Amino acid sequence: LTISVGYFGLSLDTPNLNGNIYVNCFLLAAVEVPAYVLAWLLLQHVSRRYSMAGSLFLGGSVLLLVQLVPSDLHYLSTTLVMVGKFGITSAYSMVYVYTAELYPTVVRNMGVGVSSTASRLGSILSPYFVYLGAYDRRLPYMLMGSLTILTAIITLFFPESSGVSLPETIDEMQKVKKLKQMQSLNKKGSPKESKGNVSRT
Repeated sequence: LTISVGYFGLSLDTPNLNGNIYVNCFLLAAVEVPAYVLAWLLLQHVSRRYSMAGSLFLGGSVLLLVQLVPSDLHYLSTTLVMVGKFGITSAYSMVYVYTAELYPTVVRNMGVGVSSTASRLGSILSPYFVYLGAYDRRLPYMLMGSLTILTAIITLFFPESSGVSLPETIDEMQKVKKLKQMQSLNKKGSPKESKGNVSRT
């Protein structure tokens, strides 16, 4: 949802950028080509979590930097928006691969469908983020940048799926590191509970 807000929000905000509207529209479309190439290379050689988080950090941080650019440096602010679109587009193309790998096979179709629905909700909300620019020109970039960085931080807590066999059942998802730690704690506590139950009987 948040990646979709950033992706479509920047696309819809093209008329509000400084400079020629047609040139800006062309540049925002052209920047997607190297973003897709970078996403493909990252998926081939880097872990999923760090690829996603790195792209989101890049896109979110430059969007937050836009508000610090002086008003007379139009080209710099437009360049930062292009870099932000580059990072978010790269993450947007990787999120479908990563999402499909996180869900077990028995619920993968449903999980990807729900995630795609959330993405569509993000595209519905994105125009309202752009409309906030009528009150303060920096507000859309602040919100989109903050949400993108928050998503990058959350992504770092997801399990890694690169080079790992995809889970077939929900039970296999219990092999995630943090869930295994919780299970080990439960196992340590179970003998005490059983002893207590035996003593009571």
